[in-house]
Amino acid sequence: MIIFNRGNIKSIIILFAILLVHNSAHGLTTGEKFHSDTRHTWLEAIKGVFTKKTVAPPFKEYKGVKMKLPKPEYRGLVLEDAIIKRRSNREYAKKPLFISELSQLLFAAQGVTGRIYGTPLRTTPSAGALYPYEIYIVVNNVENLAKGVYHYSLIDHAIVLIKEGDFSRDIMKAALDQEMTRDAGVVFILAAIFDRTRAKYGERGYRYVYMEAGHISQNIYLQAASLGLGTVMVGAFLDDDMNKLIMADGKKEAVIAIQAVGKI
Repeated sequence: MIIFNRGNIKSIIILFAILLVHNSAHGLTTGEKFHSDTRHTWLEAIKGVFTKKTVAPPFKEYKGVKMKLPKPEYRGLVLEDAIIKRRSNREYAKKPLFISELSQLLFAAQGVTGRIYGTPLRTTPSAGALYPYEIYIVVNNVENLAKGVYHYSLIDHAIVLIKEGDFSRDIMKAALDQEMTRDAGVVFILAAIFDRTRAKYGERGYRYVYMEAGHISQNIYLQAASLGLGTVMVGAFLDDDMNKLIMADGKKEAVIAIQAVGKI
């Protein structure tokens, strides 16, 4: 027979509370756990100051012939009109993009707009000006440009061919057979190198990296609207296949989003 008194009732309540916390922690979905593990607390902020960080290079350089792009000088719609016209387009005409249009889109995505203490500042905001993103493009149909996978060298405003060939069906397959990725003139691949941001912000940095994909995408959207082009951001794809396409390991560097652009 159990005799209840204030002492053991209190102990039972404490034990019950511990079990609730334990069960809830182990019952989190992947998304809930990510949100929980990257939350900001004073303890995490202080711990971050004393944690040894891995510093990643600020941008990647690929060996190969760099193709300089035309200087981005286009003056199109005023911002307010571009915002009004911004839409997601999934059907594209079978007409090639002009190299000048590609140049303008790449500049809008991650072009250099200035420097501070030697750090090249870009067209999109970035937590701590750490810029975790590398921009790759799959060229399907661009005038006077060979089909293939290219890397954007933002310092030179140039592109470097890293894989030559027709990858339109490869990217469509990786994008769960979404046909606009095959039909687009070009598909932007936004890949993040997490350690650039984690070096300062720890695990919280993952949130900032994902936020930044939205900044880049919106710049592409607005530039496409100004150029009279169609575009759509795509988040549904097979991560391993998309990472393989740009030769990323999926851990240190991983594809976060892709964006198709084409004539309409």
